[in-house]
Amino acid sequence: MTLRRYKGSLVAIGALIVLLVYYWLKQPLILSPFGVKLLANQGTTLALAALAQLTVVLTGGVDLSVGAIVSLSNTIAATYMGDSPWSVIAVVLLTLGVGAGAGLVNGLLVAYGRIQPIIVTLATLYIYSGFALLVRPQPGGSVPSYYATTLTGSWGYLPYSLVALLVVACLIRTPIMRSRLGTAIYAVGDNPGGAHMSGINVPRTLVAAYVLGGFFAACAGLFLTAQTTSGDASVGTTYTLNSVAAVVFGGAVLSGGRGVALGPIVAAFFISIIISVLFAAGVSPFYQSVFQGGILILVLMFGNAWTQRARSWLAILRA
Repeated sequence: MTLRRYKGSLVAIGALIVLLVYYWLKQPLILSPFGVKLLANQGTTLALAALAQLTVVLTGGVDLSVGAIVSLSNTIAATYMGDSPWSVIAVVLLTLGVGAGAGLVNGLLVAYGRIQPIIVTLATLYIYSGFALLVRPQPGGSVPSYYATTLTGSWGYLPYSLVALLVVACLIRTPIMRSRLGTAIYAVGDNPGGAHMSGINVPRTLVAAYVLGGFFAACAGLFLTAQTTSGDASVGTTYTLNSVAAVVFGGAVLSGGRGVALGPIVAAFFISIIISVLFAAGVSPFYQSVFQGGILILVLMFGNAWTQRARSWLAILRA
């Protein structure tokens, strides 16, 4: 049962291991404490954005505003965060509230406005991007050095970014997804009609999923702020489609109802470091995007073929 639950994540895990081994052969220093910290910091923002996207995808939707919420959170944190610990705490809570509020707007429009998620979140993408520009028309701002160090530093081979990611994934998301709300989210994504017949309040479940998605996107924005120590209204642009790619690569199904956090998190690190690996391999920057897309397609094709073969063997064994 456990293997079946995580089989969609195995391809992402295997691909990441192969990529890291190749990277290590090209750049042995990646196994140093600094190299491990660099790799961890490089992928954590996308991993958090992938958690945001996964929460919505499980309901059968897709959130195109994830990147915009990351940008908005980044600009708020970098603009209003002062030096005192109380200021940092207040701005972090404000930022998380704004992210959850942005998700709430998405959820209300999808659940009660009866509008397709891709249309709603495409529209709110522009709205939240506009708010980010209002907060910070030009790149800049700052955060206290201890805030950045707390999230992006390391203790030997233990990067603080992985600790932060584990806290969000295991101590916040996992209990929620194992609660009645999590069960309802999976049920709505798998079969909305059946979920309604089972007594699940489908609109409220959708709203809750989008609120959680906005919250996790804000977490990604807060970590990105610690990583860059500044704010930029366009910094989250790439995280929307990359978060969708990480979710699919990690074994989730865009039609909803299937997927676990492990796969998208691992896939996010794969996607985040692949450019560095291509650079280490001597691939020209002009061709890196082409190679990145091609590698993703090949891995996804392999994963799909492996899944189909596993299903065939399972059917034979059952027969």
